[in-house]
Parts: sequence; C-alpha cells; structure tokens
Amino acid sequence: MRKIVVVLAGSLLLSGCGAEQWKKYDVRFKVDKIYEVPAGFDRKDAQLRLELVGDVPDDILEPDTLSPQVVKRFEIDGEVRVGDEVECTAEQKTQGYFETSVIDTSVDWCRKA
Repeated sequence: MRKIVVVLAGSLLLSGCGAEQWKKYDVRFKVDKIYEVPAGFDRKDAQLRLELVGDVPDDILEPDTLSPQVVKRFEIDGEVRVGDEVECTAEQKTQGYFETSVIDTSVDWCRKA
C-alpha cells in the first residue's frame, strides 16, 4: 500500500512540474514594414513586421517578447499596408515550472482594425 502511495505522489509531483502557464491578450499593432517576396513566389507568403500600439497589458508574462512581431500576410484578415493598424490575439506560454524563464509569444487571428 505504501508503494502505491509513493508512486502516486511521485506521479503528481512530476505532472505538476511539466505544467504550462499561458495567457491570451487582445492587442493592437501597427504594420511597420512589409517584407515582399521575390518574383515567382506567392504574394501571401510575404511577411509583415508589427509594432505594438499603446501600452502593454498589465498582467503580461514577458513584455519584451510582445513587440515587434513578424507574421505572414495570409494570417491577417483584410488587405493591409504599412501604417495600418491590426488587432491580434497574442498568446504567451511558459515551458513549465522549472523553465519559467523561457516564454514563447505567438500572435495570430489578426484582423484589420
């Protein structure tokens, strides 16, 4: 019986160590630059550099990873040009309790503001 309790306690401890923390934010960016693709490639593969507009959300995990962001043109609903503003969903994740210093930021679901 004690062995079962020890194994269960160890499993709970290990499962807690691998847990991720994540948060989602709705943020506004401005299209800062468009990296066009060479002739012969699909125009939708062009990348856009986005700069944050306004203040960083208060409870963000890591402000420095939020801006600038680079996304592909097809990830934004609507046609945009340099200077246009877009609203996106930003998601930040930690890798677990032991690696809290590693925070991944991804931006998706962008739409022209």
